[in-house]
Amino acid sequence: MRVGLITCKVLPEPDPDAAPLDAALREHGHEPVMLAWDDTAIRFEDAAYADLDIIVIRSPWNYFTAPTDFLVWILEANECAPVINSPDVVKWNHHKNYLIELESAGVPTVPTRLVRMRDRDSIVAAIAEFGDVVIKPAIGAGSFNARRFAKTESASALSHASAILRDNHVLVQPHIAGFENPGERSLVWIDGEWTHAVRKRPRFEGQDESVDASEPPTQQELEIAEAAIHAVPHKIHYARADMVETNEGPVLSELELMEPSLFFDHSPAALERFVTMIERLGERNE
Repeated sequence: MRVGLITCKVLPEPDPDAAPLDAALREHGHEPVMLAWDDTAIRFEDAAYADLDIIVIRSPWNYFTAPTDFLVWILEANECAPVINSPDVVKWNHHKNYLIELESAGVPTVPTRLVRMRDRDSIVAAIAEFGDVVIKPAIGAGSFNARRFAKTESASALSHASAILRDNHVLVQPHIAGFENPGERSLVWIDGEWTHAVRKRPRFEGQDESVDASEPPTQQELEIAEAAIHAVPHKIHYARADMVETNEGPVLSELELMEPSLFFDHSPAALERFVTMIERLGERNE
């Protein structure tokens, strides 16, 4: 098969999944084709792309710079070959409003306030409610514009949030000590199975991510992650559920369905399962 792998022209940081996935696909006799969503030279009607069997979203990590254009591009790609996860999943997951939807569905999540349309009063209220806060864009990736503010820094927090609101909606969340110690546990889900987990330490704008091997997730973490998967209103094929420990127990901090790092270097079995999933879905398209 010819397998399209969606990325971007210039990655904001290295993708540790890229080389293992490329090698595994080639070992299985498939041809990976890199598709930079922001490369205007790509035309899906060209012969180089017209015979793709399946397209997998992997690392379009600058999509938030032009989210509307990205959504349109994903739809165009899906006309060429099935995109996984699907355009419907991308549309649902690219805006962090999904956290509020999951919370409404009964999934324990980090408390989240979504502020729209330059609503400074709501920002002030959220900062007053939470004290120490994390403020970040509702459409964003990695650590872009994500900053932590102590409760004594409310003026700076408001200024940062107001700057984001010029171009984006804002999320205000309480800062949770579990992000630093012991760190987020990321559970990877591939084709209906939780395959492995890693431990991530927090990063904010300008910081590097730290990822280590993790002990297996607890039963409570698995139940929360499973509840989140089942609450998604669209069919998905791979996911990453990030969990953080609070005084009341673990809660979901993110459910990454679009372009998650899957940490294949921590689980060869997960990489093999991912390739097998691609083969099964690609063959269905033949």
